[in-house]
Amino acid sequence: MSDNRRTRPYQGNGGDGLAGILAWPHWFALFKWSVYLVLTLNIGFFFQEERQASMQLTYGAIDLLLLLELYAATIDTTAWVVLLLVFELETFQLEDQQITPGVSRLLIAIRLICFGFIVTAMIGYVLKTIAFYGAEPLAAAEICSLVAAGYTQMVDQDVFLTLSLADCRGLLAEASAPLMVQHELQWFALAPDFSAVAGLMWIDIANAGVWILIVLLIELDVQFTGARLGYETWMTLSRILKVIAYSALVVFAIYWGFAGTFLDFEDAFLWIMAFVFIERNVVIWEKELNKTAAEGEIQ
Repeated sequence: MSDNRRTRPYQGNGGDGLAGILAWPHWFALFKWSVYLVLTLNIGFFFQEERQASMQLTYGAIDLLLLLELYAATIDTTAWVVLLLVFELETFQLEDQQITPGVSRLLIAIRLICFGFIVTAMIGYVLKTIAFYGAEPLAAAEICSLVAAGYTQMVDQDVFLTLSLADCRGLLAEASAPLMVQHELQWFALAPDFSAVAGLMWIDIANAGVWILIVLLIELDVQFTGARLGYETWMTLSRILKVIAYSALVVFAIYWGFAGTFLDFEDAFLWIMAFVFIERNVVIWEKELNKTAAEGEIQ
């Protein structure tokens, strides 16, 4: 691919048809990489949040499945950041002549590894939800006995409070319904908190599944770009599925905005923006390949 692949998106001169359609302001590159940087920083924020939660829980020997359950968001975000940068390299930063067979195989290998971790992280969300629903109802009058035994109070997905006996007496007035108690991890939750967290956990699983669908669609877009057989049919189907998928992600982000934490909302919103950039890269690549092919046929 020519150097236009890299420079054209930042030119606002409205030269040829492609440049006029895809022109962006000069500050666009800074904005895009700022989004990528914040998403990278979110790895640390999720790790800190999940590490703090893991320190507040009581459990036996730590095994691989438990680590996956405790650090699902950290694993998920790390894999997605690496995958995002690989897509950015392949669809925009690297010229066609730079994507040699060796480079192509390396990029495919990295994508496969990232995809493996993404699926693994989704399994972590499922395991976390299964453990969550392992909670059992218990009479509210037992709060103080639980606190005395070292149980913490779950108030959010990764927020567990260590209470004093004085605190538990105050909770007795709030706990009109039975408590939900998870004996393996030694936490309890008031009924409203348990219901709220349940909703967030199902959104985590659905969100992870939709993102897996999107990355598969983008991967197929990349593979079909430049192909002659089945290209138009695939791109039509891909666009329909992406409209549905991105609409679902917007709904999830709004849900997190009202029911989750700011980090969840901000992260969801920025990931949608980041993949809009990748989708744009693929569109530019597609149009340039079509233009090059048309010019070759004329010649």
